[in-house]
Amino acid sequence: MKEEYARILAQFNLSPTSAKVYLALLELGKSSADKIAKRIGNYKANVYDALERLIERGFATSITEGNKKLYLPTNPEKLPQAVQEARQKINDDYEELEKNIQKIIPELLAKYTSKKEKDLFEIYKGKQGYRAMLAEIAKEKPKYWKGFGNLQVQEYFPYDFPKWFKHVKFMLFSVKSEAFIKRLKEAKRFTKVEIKFLPEEVYMQMVWTLFGDNLLILIYEPEIIALRIKSEPIVKTFSSQFDYLWKKMQ
Repeated sequence: MKEEYARILAQFNLSPTSAKVYLALLELGKSSADKIAKRIGNYKANVYDALERLIERGFATSITEGNKKLYLPTNPEKLPQAVQEARQKINDDYEELEKNIQKIIPELLAKYTSKKEKDLFEIYKGKQGYRAMLAEIAKEKPKYWKGFGNLQVQEYFPYDFPKWFKHVKFMLFSVKSEAFIKRLKEAKRFTKVEIKFLPEEVYMQMVWTLFGDNLLILIYEPEIIALRIKSEPIVKTFSSQFDYLWKKMQ
């Protein structure tokens, strides 16, 4: 039980030793560092460091009796308040970080733009990386998403989908399935979707699509891997081939 209490108390940015010292103080009451060290089975030097940390956090106080320094725990009822203070500090830190980021963004963008290659070849792994890439491209206000795929993007990002694709037209070669029909029904609530179905035996674990001026080569399972290519000749080549196949397949 004590180990569990110590683990919880350590979440107040306390060391395991500090947490154990606080628990020992609650059991012993007013105590010397020597007595606490014997209680928890640790070196006195470590106990002194732990006591200083507890005093800084307001979990302990000290008094002098004669020529001896003694330590007392503060009331455990202040722990919930400490949680609130820790939460507020985190919020304040994030607000400060956000303000500082906004200050330096213009200069960072200027440096990035000045050195940015005309053609882009990037690889993103995982759902968060894929989401960040789509959000960036969506800011360019693409007019279409066309290629091969089963609308996995709608299933992976159901809350972002309406925002990103409200004015984007979907043109896809797809394989019909129960899961796909469900995605299709949901996608049509927010944007225009045209589908041309391929035979069920067509394997589509890896697909490609054109999203605005970008060619995306996508693998959804077992982990999302997205290759983004932003190159005018490459995008133009894939786009002309897709348009030809789209017209030929009635």
